[in-house]
Amino acid sequence: MTFVELVLSYTKNSEAPRRYFYWAALSSVAAVTRRQVYLPRGDSKLFPNIFVLLIGKSGLRKGAPVNLAKHLVNAVNSTRVYSGRLSVQGIIADLSKTVTKKDQNTPITGAHGYLVASEFAAFMIKDPDAMTILTDLYDSHYHDVWTYMLRNSPVETLKEPYISLLGASNEIHLKDAIPDNAIGGGFVARTFMIYADKKQGRNPLTSQNGHEMPLSALIAKLADISRAKGAFSYAPEAKAYYDEWYDKLQDIIETTDDQTGTLERLHDHVLKTSMLVSLSRKTDLVIELRDVKEAVAACSDFTPAARRVGLMQLGKSASAPGTSVLLLELVRNPHHKISRTETLQKYWSHFNHQELDLIAESLLAQKAITMSVEKDEIGRPEVFYTINKKVLQNYIAKYGGGPS
Repeated sequence: MTFVELVLSYTKNSEAPRRYFYWAALSSVAAVTRRQVYLPRGDSKLFPNIFVLLIGKSGLRKGAPVNLAKHLVNAVNSTRVYSGRLSVQGIIADLSKTVTKKDQNTPITGAHGYLVASEFAAFMIKDPDAMTILTDLYDSHYHDVWTYMLRNSPVETLKEPYISLLGASNEIHLKDAIPDNAIGGGFVARTFMIYADKKQGRNPLTSQNGHEMPLSALIAKLADISRAKGAFSYAPEAKAYYDEWYDKLQDIIETTDDQTGTLERLHDHVLKTSMLVSLSRKTDLVIELRDVKEAVAACSDFTPAARRVGLMQLGKSASAPGTSVLLLELVRNPHHKISRTETLQKYWSHFNHQELDLIAESLLAQKAITMSVEKDEIGRPEVFYTINKKVLQNYIAKYGGGPS
């Protein structure tokens, strides 16, 4: 089993959404690897550190995956772990020091740190510069040495900085925690915004079912991953797949208004995730086709959430752009009709499956579209959206055009 599969198996009785545990597992891998592994990219090295925020309404058990990741990384004991209520200046001061962790003889000389917060809004003491500093530290491939200097304060120098972050928040608190300047400024673009709206199941915890495997199995696997060192390489078919996907992404970027910058950084996210997925499977540092495919699917799924955060911060309706996208597709489509699957494949950068369902239900309630279940070309049942004829006529009368 891969490390991610071990985590998902270990937590299968938890009510927390599976995607939360998936990203918590990858975040743990990112934290323990530090700058020991990297992907060569031109004249620089891309490291696999990631920022992850688990977002959802209160009661979705967001704390469980965060606390599991913190426990696992602490148990491996290869990097500093920061939790509780902290200031970014305090973290920087601590990262600048050489430390020897308990039960280890080798000191940690690099500025490696894992920031963990089950309540992200309460994690960082309110500081207008905090997000800007975290954004700069995230880009570890640009810094072998990072210097922080304030008036009347000592100069702090961080050697080989490598920061990973795992936090959780509901939407209301997240809006308070992330200032507007973090939208265009880059923090949101660099962060995996992982949304969920339902628990994965129900478990009243009245029975002591236990786990099928001991926690020590997860720790041992993560410790083995932490010892990997060196440069990643691509299997030929993985490189070909990524190159083709990258080219298609550029076409999407050219025709999409994304104020968060998430799409511009999506290729970095996919490469980082490919490294982490690969390490979860094995430590030979070869990125295979299945690693890239999983990374593309996982990153495409969270992309709409980052844009949603940006719209919330700017005081706009998070569903309005997606609604316009679906309606415009139905106007321009020669049949004025499209399947749910094709919609998701075509507009993955605008909404995920949950958001599309909400958009469709809203349009259905407004009688702007109809929904039907029909057979697709290979005979499987599929949901189709069709625009209301009157809505179509009104749109053409107002804006002109029609199928392109």
